[in-house]
Amino acid sequence: MMVIFVSQCEKKALNRTRRVLDAFADRIGDNTWQTVITEEGLQAVKKLLRKTASKNTAVSCRWLRSRSRSDLLWVVGNRAKFNELGVVAVNRTRKNILHSSWENNWHYASAIQIIATLAALLHDIGKTTAGFQHKLQGLLPMGDPYRHEWLSLKLFEFLIQDCRNDEEWLARFTDLAAWLNTQDPAQWLANTNKEKVEVAEFPPLAQWVAWLIMSHHRLPKKNIDKYYQKYFHAFDHWVKNPKADDSSAFWKFDQLVLHSPVWQKQLKRWAGKALREVVLVQLSESSADEQTAISDAFLLYISRMCLMLSDHNYSSLDKFDLRRVKGDANYTQLAANTERATQTIKQALDEHLLGVGAFAARFARVLPVIAMAKSRLCPCPKSARRQ
Repeated sequence: MMVIFVSQCEKKALNRTRRVLDAFADRIGDNTWQTVITEEGLQAVKKLLRKTASKNTAVSCRWLRSRSRSDLLWVVGNRAKFNELGVVAVNRTRKNILHSSWENNWHYASAIQIIATLAALLHDIGKTTAGFQHKLQGLLPMGDPYRHEWLSLKLFEFLIQDCRNDEEWLARFTDLAAWLNTQDPAQWLANTNKEKVEVAEFPPLAQWVAWLIMSHHRLPKKNIDKYYQKYFHAFDHWVKNPKADDSSAFWKFDQLVLHSPVWQKQLKRWAGKALREVVLVQLSESSADEQTAISDAFLLYISRMCLMLSDHNYSSLDKFDLRRVKGDANYTQLAANTERATQTIKQALDEHLLGVGAFAARFARVLPVIAMAKSRLCPCPKSARRQ
């Protein structure tokens, strides 16, 4: 095979590398070699380079397959000197100037971003109930009769009631305050079927959001007998605690986070984006015409990953972190989580929803470049270790 070696070595490593490569290949430039070599000979070169390698060593080997094609075989030493294709940078900038080179290859990137962000803004709205707030503040020392994911889903069901298609509930979200003024959520929660949600009757995009809300912590146990059936119940040990005695407080609220003006503003923004996103409109219409759910595993699990990572990451931020966002001053008593040591409120609920939404939007935005940016494994960030 014909190969080319490119050296980006520095200091003493440059001379050591030249001595090795000069013995096996013809130098065709100051730091470039070319030769015809067997696979065994190539392994010998790599072994010698690794034996003399230091932190200043950086050598790549490319296989010339044809006149128009060459492949990177390996890099010895500092991989940061080359990108994932073995190309050497001639200029560096922190500014993203070539988005089109990767954005156009991700047909569903914007759709994933919008749905993940909408789900993030809704994923913990069930924590607004009196029972959950009392539990966070240590006034109810017991396990949740119903997990907050289920309560959030029930409130989402309340928000989209009577909507026949995705356009209707998204349009409602663009002016949610006006619609809420005509509703009695307390009465709806008191009269609703607490054990069941008719997700099969939701519009397609609403089903997608509902699945993300319900699965952002855990998935239900697999039931092969009902694998192809449409059903959604408050299963024991998934979202329901069968040992809980009284659950009435978990279906009442003293203050409803849905009325937060700052939260409503972001919900309006992303609902408007969803109404204008061509890919989402096409997905909704095709699923509605075929009377099927959006079941593309790629869309579901990538958007779930965006939501889960954003939720974990934002929850880990301390009160001095500059990435924290501001909620409405009138809703600071509604807690999303508390400090373990002091049991004081760590993040207000509307702030948490807004922050997770912002993180989800940002993370989904860079999905197309993750494969290029992460050309090798790096140490786990401290904020993600608890996951």
